[in-house]
Amino acid sequence: MGGASAGRGFGRSPGAPPRVPQRLLASAMAEDQRGKAATLALRRRLLSCSRAPGKTSPSGGPLSGPGAGQTVTQEGTESPDESSSCRLFFPEDPIKIVRGQGQYMYDEQGAEYIDCINNVAHVGHCHPLVVQAAHEQNQLLNTNSRYLHDNIVDYAQRLSKTLPEKLCVFYFLNSGAYHGHLSSLIDISPYKFRDLDGQKEWVHVAPLPDTYRGPYREDHPNPAVAYASEVKRVVSSAQEKGRKIAAFFAESLPSVGGQIIPPAGYFPEVAGHIRRAGGVFVADEIQVGFGRVGKHFWAFQLQGEDFVPDIVTMGKSIGNGHPVACVATTQAVARAFEATGVEYFNTFGGSPVSCAVGLAVLDVLEKEQLQAHAACVGSFLMELLGQQKAKHPILGDVRGVGLFIGVDLIKDEATRMPATEEADYVVSRLKENYILLSTDGPGRNVLKFKPPMCFSLDNARHVVAKLDAILTDMEEKVRSCETLRLHS
Repeated sequence: MGGASAGRGFGRSPGAPPRVPQRLLASAMAEDQRGKAATLALRRRLLSCSRAPGKTSPSGGPLSGPGAGQTVTQEGTESPDESSSCRLFFPEDPIKIVRGQGQYMYDEQGAEYIDCINNVAHVGHCHPLVVQAAHEQNQLLNTNSRYLHDNIVDYAQRLSKTLPEKLCVFYFLNSGAYHGHLSSLIDISPYKFRDLDGQKEWVHVAPLPDTYRGPYREDHPNPAVAYASEVKRVVSSAQEKGRKIAAFFAESLPSVGGQIIPPAGYFPEVAGHIRRAGGVFVADEIQVGFGRVGKHFWAFQLQGEDFVPDIVTMGKSIGNGHPVACVATTQAVARAFEATGVEYFNTFGGSPVSCAVGLAVLDVLEKEQLQAHAACVGSFLMELLGQQKAKHPILGDVRGVGLFIGVDLIKDEATRMPATEEADYVVSRLKENYILLSTDGPGRNVLKFKPPMCFSLDNARHVVAKLDAILTDMEEKVRSCETLRLHS
């Protein structure tokens, strides 16, 4: 496939040790910066000042996992000096990152890490064409969208060509995701509201369409219809209480729920139930859009060529790290919104710079054939991980599409109990080997792969080889659960 070379990464040789000039460059940069220990000390001091007197930050246990993501919605340790709202990766020994390039990140000492989780840097950290586009437009003009400008209309036109014809109205925003920082969004985020004021009476949570852990599993004859029937049941229950259905929110591929791949046909079935109840279907593409799934540009298209959501949200990867986001919708939905008399305006949404960045990301995706690259490398990575699953019983499931992959670690094959502590240990060991990975899912036991799209075949080989070595060592020395003791 086009662009699936082993040597992606802006001319670098992926998987190789850092070149001396780059190490020297990073070291030279470090001379003008405070050291990691000083930065960490300052951070702790600032966090300490921000806490109310007499209060301490929560500690002692893994991060609580999101139950999942649909509203009707779907279900889906920090160190003592960590604030629950200001968490770092690897809190026991944080990494101070000072530079990024392609699929690599560099600490203040110049050490190079393979980034397997940063889906925000979609086309690669600091891609020169994206940086150039932002710089050049910044030199000309950056203002709000009250003025006529080519960039916003050109960008809307380019985006429209990637979507079904009905999705032709675009609202531009300046934030890349909605994780629940407004009360209205916390209320439709199960993994948020379960730790706060609980579920509101107007929010209805449907089961996650998880064919590995959910009620309808891989041996079910038609899990798509079965899970959609659960949504119908939730809708009927709400209606019996005198409530109307406004919308169904779903990640096209639930990420925080554990890298879930909904069964094909699930969305069309759900959309039918929701629309008959008077609601609209919202597909959240913030984590998985823009070619990540390889087979299609948008993950919702995995559900069938004829399926069209009423609203699509996009962010994160849309700007390769620049704060830009977009909502695409139909003329019917847009007119209904306009009929309320409420004006939509966002000071920074759709600015000339943001749209220049968005256009540059689309250009890079096309010129470097990154969608085809994601399909090729993702398929190869799935194959390698599948081989590891056959070798290591702790790997209960390997699932994914393109460069969106989850590896589900289990303590016991019969119960599929999440191997939370073991997953955390694997992530820590990978970090020691200069590979950045993290966990997700309700049990924080799913290794999630969402690397920049320039992640290469060589990177895949290198990462899986390290994973194999770590799991083999755990089977010989750690043996903390049944699946680690099965291997002889």
